Amino acid sequence: MTGTAKPQRAVPVRATTSGSFDADSDYCGGFAIDLPSRNEGSTEQWARTILEGAPVALRWFIVAGWRFVLGLRLGPRHSTEHILGWRITRRLHDETVLEVRSAFLTAHLVFDRDGSRLVWSTFVRYDRRIAALIWPPVSLLHRRIVPYTLARAAPRVST
Repeated sequence: MTGTAKPQRAVPVRATTSGSFDADSDYCGGFAIDLPSRNEGSTEQWARTILEGAPVALRWFIVAGWRFVLGLRLGPRHSTEHILGWRITRRLHDETVLEVRSAFLTAHLVFDRDGSRLVWSTFVRYDRRIAALIWPPVSLLHRRIVPYTLARAAPRVST
């Protein structure tokens, strides 16, 4: 079922030198998509296609939510060290880790190749109590947008 995002029961994250985020996180969520059979694209290419290649209206909606609802401190959007404002903290062919912070939470996006699947895992740590009030309703949108953007990106990454 290439091109169909499907939720995962467990967040599949390999142990990395940057650490496993699930033990530290108040929210963990993961979605996966089957990759085209001969796809050799890096996880960074996938992350860029998924986030930066989303439809303009959706991208503006997402960035506005990140900035004005979550207060995320996004970096330059057109930087090789950032993907749509998220700082790249780990860059391997089969794993890309992005990080961003606000005044009340820290978030990581992990794009990981797991065999013939690409897994997008999200980890949010509440740094202040207010995050426990703000993130849960935002996560409802997050859990809708992630599978949509994954499925939409599948045919656009070169094989």
